[in-house]
Amino acid sequence: MEEKLDLSKFWCWEEDCLDYGRTGAGNIFLKEQYGKDNRALLKCRTCGHCFSETRGTPFFGLNTSIDEVCRTLALIPEKGSIRGAARASGYSISTICRWIDLAGKHCKEVNDYYLKNLRLDRVQVDEIWSYIKKGEKRRCQRFERVR
Repeated sequence: MEEKLDLSKFWCWEEDCLDYGRTGAGNIFLKEQYGKDNRALLKCRTCGHCFSETRGTPFFGLNTSIDEVCRTLALIPEKGSIRGAARASGYSISTICRWIDLAGKHCKEVNDYYLKNLRLDRVQVDEIWSYIKKGEKRRCQRFERVR
C-alpha cells in the first residue's frame, strides 16, 4: 500500500517564483512518479518549475531507496565501524562514506540555519547546557540499568 504524499509540506525551489519557500500555498502538485522507488516529481503551478520530492534532503540524487540508506547508516553504531556496516549491508565502504558525508553536510546546513543569530544572553545559554547535561545523565543512568 502506497502512502499519500502531503503536498502542503513542499514549496517551490525557484527563487524567482512568487511562492518560493511558501508551504501550504496550494501551488505544488504531483506531476508524475519516476524511478524504481516511484519518487514524486512535483511541479509549481505559479512558475512551472519541477523538482523531486527529495530536493533539499541528503537523499537527493541517490539511486538507493531512502529506507535502505537509513537502514545502512543505522548499522554503523551497531556494528561499531563503517567496515562492519559495509560487510553487513553489502554496500561498499566508499558508498557508505559518501552517504555519511551527504548526511553530515545536510545536518550542518540545518544546524547553521536554525542556530543563526539567536542572540542568547549568558543565562539562556547556561539553561540550555543544564538541560543537555540533565539529558546526558538520564541516558547514562538508563544505560547502567540495562547493563
